[in-house]
Amino acid sequence: MNLERVEELCLNYLGQVTNPVVPVEKLLAYCRREQPDLVVDGAAFLHFLRHHGEITVLEGPAGGEPVDADEFAAAGIMMGPRAVLKARIPAEDNMRRVMERQLEAMRGQLEAALAAARKAGDREKTAQLRAALKKSEELLKRLEIR
Repeated sequence: MNLERVEELCLNYLGQVTNPVVPVEKLLAYCRREQPDLVVDGAAFLHFLRHHGEITVLEGPAGGEPVDADEFAAAGIMMGPRAVLKARIPAEDNMRRVMERQLEAMRGQLEAALAAARKAGDREKTAQLRAALKKSEELLKRLEIR
């Protein structure tokens, strides 16, 4: 792995992206797109990010948190590791707003899918989508975002 090129790509992307907190998988995909001959696996890439002086890796919820990763996943939000430039780490209230926007966007997609399932008469899909919406509402309440 050409660490200098990986570093250049990561710092450039993390410095310019609108949402400063980027899923590591998305950052790796960007690096692979920009440098097609780049040979790096996910574990080595994550190790590199964790040990970089200008980057912080946010690991996501750990066991014992009020809301764990499985509950986020059930609500349609993947909570894998995310990277952020140390210089761009948002304040806690900004992070809450980012999470709220993401949850609301996801709820909008779920509501659109629910309307389509109702229109198609798909009762099973309708029930699944209602359950997902209920879980997302519970998640918002448990995170005290609303």
